[in-house]
Amino acid sequence: MDMNETVETLNLNDLIEYSDQRQVRKKFIQTDIIVSEIVCYEPGQVTKMHVHPHQDEIFYCMEGEGAITFAEQEDIPIFPGSVVFVPSSIRHGAETANGTRLVIMFAKGPGLANPTRNKKAV
Repeated sequence: MDMNETVETLNLNDLIEYSDQRQVRKKFIQTDIIVSEIVCYEPGQVTKMHVHPHQDEIFYCMEGEGAITFAEQEDIPIFPGSVVFVPSSIRHGAETANGTRLVIMFAKGPGLANPTRNKKAV
């Protein structure tokens, strides 16, 4: 759904869907400034470690238990209501815990990976 020019609404719970094959990702917002998706995991499914060189990311746990995992620091456990901010250039992933399903909503920006990210001088 492109929300560049109109205000729209949706219920994220309507997007929840699981697959035994792999986690299910559903993008629901993408603009030049931000992209947001939900990711639905069956027990044992993971998002492998990766890095966004130019995108900060915010995770919100909607359902289940798991962790935002890190290569160079301790993992952060998540449960419904948890919010985790991961700055750009930090290697991270996600995993389920305790044999439960997991649903994470995330937003990252800029929405389009931009190698010339503008940082304001403070």
